[in-house]
Amino acid sequence: MKRTDLKKHAAALLLVLCLLVTSALPALATSANIKLVDSSGNPTTGTIRVTLYDSANDKALSGGKLTLYRVAEVKRKNGDLSYEYCGDFYGCGIALGDLTDSTLAAQLQEYLPQSAEGTAKTIDEDGSVTFRDLELGLYLIVQTEASKGYEPINPFLVSLPMAEDGKWNYAVDASPKVGAYTPTKPDTPPTPPTPPDTPDHPDTPTPPDNPDNPVSPGNPDNPVAPGHPDHPVAPGNPDSPVLPGHPDNPVMSGLPQTGQLNWPVPVLAVSGVVLFAFGWALDRKYRTV
Repeated sequence: MKRTDLKKHAAALLLVLCLLVTSALPALATSANIKLVDSSGNPTTGTIRVTLYDSANDKALSGGKLTLYRVAEVKRKNGDLSYEYCGDFYGCGIALGDLTDSTLAAQLQEYLPQSAEGTAKTIDEDGSVTFRDLELGLYLIVQTEASKGYEPINPFLVSLPMAEDGKWNYAVDASPKVGAYTPTKPDTPPTPPTPPDTPDHPDTPTPPDNPDNPVSPGNPDNPVAPGHPDHPVAPGNPDSPVLPGHPDNPVMSGLPQTGQLNWPVPVLAVSGVVLFAFGWALDRKYRTV
């Protein structure tokens, strides 16, 4: 009985030691069944999809940008697979331990050279970003532009492929913890300029005094045409107009007045004288003959 118990305890202890050793090695150290090439002999590629969701406020975080950097590539040595730094991270000297440790991702972000080449994408309306056709390896994801109203998420590492339910998944979905919500303060409108003091309105000019009955300049109360008396009369005509040069009762020279009957007398006298003279002249003519 005692030997049997010792064997059981020894087997359990050995199993624990194996688990500890396995967990201390990189995740791919003993993963010999990973497909590094596809059926055509081309390098196997995968996809990483990142979704940002605020579960506290039940909404997807759209807007902002995520940038992906390839940190390490998969290498096979003696039948075992492991990660080795590559590209901008080659020779960084940072130990690859627990890939889920946030401090490892923070160290790699701090080391990240300014000239490092990454793939940046904008987060869509569903709060998602998908990076396609990626070579197998270890990737660092950094939020280079935060979503509006939120702080940037912490950097994190994603292994491609990733072990899930005893299989290797080449289409990885990652949902990191989102940053704290910071309500956006409304823009303070600029202070409008102080208007200048309103100047006093000038006094309304007083019109000149007008007489009670205004009259046009130079016109009498009862205007009369210039040079005409109140009752206009033709110039030089008396009250009872008479033709110029004629007396009040005009009579033609040598003619009797209208209505008189004594005018035949002088006519007859003159006629008699004329006839007498004519007769005397005829008488003398005949006598001389």
